[in-house]
Amino acid sequence: MSQENKFQQVLAVAGLSLLVGACGPLISFGDDGPADTVYALRYDGGYPGTNSGPVVFVDEPTVAEGLKGEKVAVALDGNQLVTIDGVRWAAPVADLVRNYITRALGHQTDAQMVGDGGLDIKSACRLGAKIWAMEFVPGASARDDKVRVSIELSLVRMKDSMLLSKPTVAKTVTVGGKGDRAVMDAFNMAMSDVSAEMVSWFQASYRSCAEG
Repeated sequence: MSQENKFQQVLAVAGLSLLVGACGPLISFGDDGPADTVYALRYDGGYPGTNSGPVVFVDEPTVAEGLKGEKVAVALDGNQLVTIDGVRWAAPVADLVRNYITRALGHQTDAQMVGDGGLDIKSACRLGAKIWAMEFVPGASARDDKVRVSIELSLVRMKDSMLLSKPTVAKTVTVGGKGDRAVMDAFNMAMSDVSAEMVSWFQASYRSCAEG
């Protein structure tokens, strides 16, 4: 049985279905059934305080092919990318990740993180992100299902355009149950793990924004 056929059976049991069409989004007029279930990707910590460190502008992340928009990506064999019908993110993936990074780093350091709307603010550094993976990866059986998150970061000092650091953080988390809720919970767990590593990296790097 192919991985795609297996995954379709898993989703059918869980009450989900694949949106595999290559003809663009499905457009609904009137009552075509229940609305999509919408999930957040939200930092599970506090909010930035009255920080006094360097100002760091968080640029809008760039996104790898197949990950743009609000649909939840599913990676199959043969470089196939499909999406889960009836389930979506609360906002485009790039916006969710940018908000997550801005809040997490602002909460756990004294850097003054600015994101959307902060382009005209004079900043000491620019933090870039490339989302390489944000996808559900079905296994041979339900217990092997995973989610994968991979984000490349870059920290550039604005004074001299110096690239201070450019790591990639990648995490894979096993889905701990059945259905869309378990999958989306795993995404939040993976992003939490990614965030923890981001914070450690940023704490060791951002003071250099004020140097040079």
